[in-house]
Amino acid sequence: MPAYVENLNYILSLGTIALQIFCFIIVANFLFFRKRDNAFLKFLHDYTFIIGFLTALGATALSLFYSSVVGFPPCELCWMQRIFIYPQVILFGMELYKKEKMIVDYSLVLAFVGTMISLFHIYVENGGAANLACSTGSTTEVSCAIRYIYEFGYVTMPVMAFSMGVFMILILSNYKYMSRK
Repeated sequence: MPAYVENLNYILSLGTIALQIFCFIIVANFLFFRKRDNAFLKFLHDYTFIIGFLTALGATALSLFYSSVVGFPPCELCWMQRIFIYPQVILFGMELYKKEKMIVDYSLVLAFVGTMISLFHIYVENGGAANLACSTGSTTEVSCAIRYIYEFGYVTMPVMAFSMGVFMILILSNYKYMSRK
């Protein structure tokens, strides 16, 4: 594996940990400082669609980079996760263009389903459901238990996808909450 891939894995893993910390801060604000005049939640509300677009675009670009350039073949669960993140780029892009605030519920559903698939993928990757793993053992299929990235003892591609999905759910839920009158 080229050195730039190892460096990228490390940087993305640090970014995933930072995203998890940011999710914790959002949850703490929801639980303890849930007011409409909360500057942090208001900031997230005002920039939800830009943040969501950039997050989805980054996830899409990186997944394509890893499979097309680096050569990590995606497993079946990876493909299913991609099915629920790729449309987010289009939805958020349309929202930024049209400014009608109509995509929140659709995007929440996509993020939720993708996050649940990521959670199952983490379970499979850690040895659970070995008989339900997506690879049948043939040489043409990729096992869902293979870890192409493994940093800090727990950050893998499914963990990155799960963290991103939780983040999307949180910012969209915040948008819905802050938009209520």
